[in-house]
Amino acid sequence: MRTPPDREILLRPDRVWDAVADAPVEGLSVLVRDGRVAAVAHDLVPGPEADVLDMPGCTLLPGFIDCHVHLLDEEAETRPAAYQTLTAVPVLRALLHNGFTTVRDLGSAHLPLNVSLRDAVEDGLIEGPRIVAAPNILSPPGGHGDKKPDLAQRYGHRIGTLAQGVGGLRRAVREQSRAGADWIKFAGGGGFSSPVDSPTSTSYSRVEVETIVATADDLGLPCAAHVFTDRAVLRAVAAGVRSVEHGCFATPPTYRAMEEAGTFLVPTQYVQTRFLDRLDDDAFWDGSLAVARENYREHAEALREGLLRPARTGVKTAFGTDAGMFPHAENWREFPTLMDHGYTALRALRAATSVAADLLGRPDLGTVAPGATADLVALEGDPFRDITAVGRARYVFQRGRPVTRRPAVITTVARPAPAPLAAPAPATTTAPAKENPVEPEQLVEAMKPDVERFVGGNRIVELARSGQIRPEHFRRILLAEYQCQEAELSTYALLVARHRHEIPATLFSFVQHTIATARGLLRDAAPSVDVSGPDIPPVPVDQGLFRVVRDLTWMGTQAGPAEAALYLHTDLSTWCTLFSRIVDASRGLEDAPRPVLAYMESWGDRPPPEVAEGTLEVLAHGLARGEEPARVLHTARQLGALVDPYWSYVAGG
Repeated sequence: MRTPPDREILLRPDRVWDAVADAPVEGLSVLVRDGRVAAVAHDLVPGPEADVLDMPGCTLLPGFIDCHVHLLDEEAETRPAAYQTLTAVPVLRALLHNGFTTVRDLGSAHLPLNVSLRDAVEDGLIEGPRIVAAPNILSPPGGHGDKKPDLAQRYGHRIGTLAQGVGGLRRAVREQSRAGADWIKFAGGGGFSSPVDSPTSTSYSRVEVETIVATADDLGLPCAAHVFTDRAVLRAVAAGVRSVEHGCFATPPTYRAMEEAGTFLVPTQYVQTRFLDRLDDDAFWDGSLAVARENYREHAEALREGLLRPARTGVKTAFGTDAGMFPHAENWREFPTLMDHGYTALRALRAATSVAADLLGRPDLGTVAPGATADLVALEGDPFRDITAVGRARYVFQRGRPVTRRPAVITTVARPAPAPLAAPAPATTTAPAKENPVEPEQLVEAMKPDVERFVGGNRIVELARSGQIRPEHFRRILLAEYQCQEAELSTYALLVARHRHEIPATLFSFVQHTIATARGLLRDAAPSVDVSGPDIPPVPVDQGLFRVVRDLTWMGTQAGPAEAALYLHTDLSTWCTLFSRIVDASRGLEDAPRPVLAYMESWGDRPPPEVAEGTLEVLAHGLARGEEPARVLHTARQLGALVDPYWSYVAGG
């Protein structure tokens, strides 16, 4: 077992949120002693043996809890157990350094390896968040947990913890308990990535579900049910499960039943939108994901509607991401995704702190209060004003010990020559970012190949070059631009309001003014393609354009300044290039509407100098304030998921 630190630390952030109040409180300090919170108050005075850590610009809050992760690499399922276990080591470090001090691992298919990981973290052998473990997912043959049914049929080798029938399920639950389970997880329904079943199927009978839950309850173990539909969810709730995982197709009556039963929902929404938003991206889907892609295509509309429902209910929502189905370092994106689907920042943050701790039965976690375990995270910024702050963990404390990507600057009271208290971070995560900082020009250069990819092979450009572009195509360009500009004007107004520093505000104000000016040309061009004001729908009727508008809205409400600036520069670089190519190829065509060409030509063949120079300034501004270069690049590259739907609409298919 780890021993708690023997020195006090006084933490002095700009603000503290205890997961109880409705908003952070400014000016509070937090005293940590022996691995627990000793005091929270204004004007705390450090004792003679206390270390003091000032955290300017930071919000201190409880360490985050992710209630649905998969730490082990499923692709390594058929590799030796030792190798598969080692795949979790960098994952654990990344989660902890991102502020997630506790995770609930809901199992792999075959061996109970996460139990060993849990014990290794507890014993201090490896660095990572506290692990609450459901060793494996119980599944019937042909269910969601039957990972390689072809191997079973051909060679008799099963990959999965497969059990059915009353007797078989009792034995399986007892084996999970014997392996060291904290929780029992079972597949009460199918999944999107299942080789055999579908997300709308129901896997276990009512008697079988009751057997699982009752046997687990006899052993003092709570149950989590992987389910999507009303039928599967209600069956699990009636049996007494503690948490429903996913539940994405559930309807209001089912949520009311969950509320009455006190069942928690772990909605895992980011993973669903991540796949939905990439349905048309062939490069994203490899052969192993073919079944999942078809399932997402089939159920896309029902899934999009279902993701909006839980926020309208009073169901107890605990934060969970399904990380492992996507890179674990992206699990913070569940927060803005919840807000995109109607959750408030307060409810989303409580989901990952006090509500998650309630689900796990750990009242000592998920709060900043005297006596609580000192699992804490200090974020750069205020997540109540900018939810993307959850992706900027500056300091992380686990049981009162500092765990930071950058060594904490700690001063010591009444000691002339203190030794730094912060434990040195692993060699792979310490100061190289400061020694070799990423320059703004490097980020812009890094996006140039992506811009070439976004504009390459554009169908409208090819139609123009071959003389086959028609007035209907220009009409659709005008409608697409009109509808997207509605969102852009709001987006840049929000960015100006959120990022009030002169540098980002100047760039975003310029872009807003440029769009407003171009909008006049767009209105003037409308009659040339038989469009009048009343004919322009106020919101996109095309699903592809709706995605563009939705992502622009996310940018305005969530993105950091550098993140928004590089996305803006990439967007303009792409559209200026495409517009100029279409104009050049269409000049000699008799039926090409000249006013629309004039509008497109007004954008030039590259972003204006004010945008090019302003982007570099905003990138430098954002990077200096802690925005992560990898995240800035990642967001800019998401433009690729919107290019094809936009131009597919223009092409008419």
